[in-house]
Amino acid sequence: MQSGLSQKWWINLAGFQLAWWSAILLTHYSLPVLVILLGGHLLFHRHPLNEFFVLLLCGLTGFWVDLLLTVSGVFTFAPAVFPPVWLLLLWFCFSATLKQSLHFFYGRWLVASVCGGVSASLTYLAAAKLGAVTITLPFVPGFIVLMLVWMALFPLLLWLSVQCCPEESKGAF
Repeated sequence: MQSGLSQKWWINLAGFQLAWWSAILLTHYSLPVLVILLGGHLLFHRHPLNEFFVLLLCGLTGFWVDLLLTVSGVFTFAPAVFPPVWLLLLWFCFSATLKQSLHFFYGRWLVASVCGGVSASLTYLAAAKLGAVTITLPFVPGFIVLMLVWMALFPLLLWLSVQCCPEESKGAF
């Protein structure tokens, strides 16, 4: 089925929006939706094995950062001590956008850093308002911490997504 359909900008973006809203609103009940979206993404990708490694490397990197933020007390996911499985799957879903709908940012490191810092911070704050996570810091310090983390993390994830499978990426950006 390697049609490349999941690589189309609008399909990729819509798929991630569905994943994000499902995960944030349904939390652990979103697991089947997230698994189906990830499976569909890989099934309809031109290079599913390469994309699998991108999802694995970038998704685990992002989840590790959220784990550190949780262990350090910035986040809490009641009643769990560690970040939930749905968050790991959401990280895999986000990683599926790096070489598709977010490819514009590759090589534009300053733009990626600023846009990633601001937009990701607002996304986490929205998730907190919707009850998916608790951010233990007050609004402004929480925003600043998340912004600084994402100013480094987003460009790193973009870079990792290409390093994972450089032969596939030639001419892609």
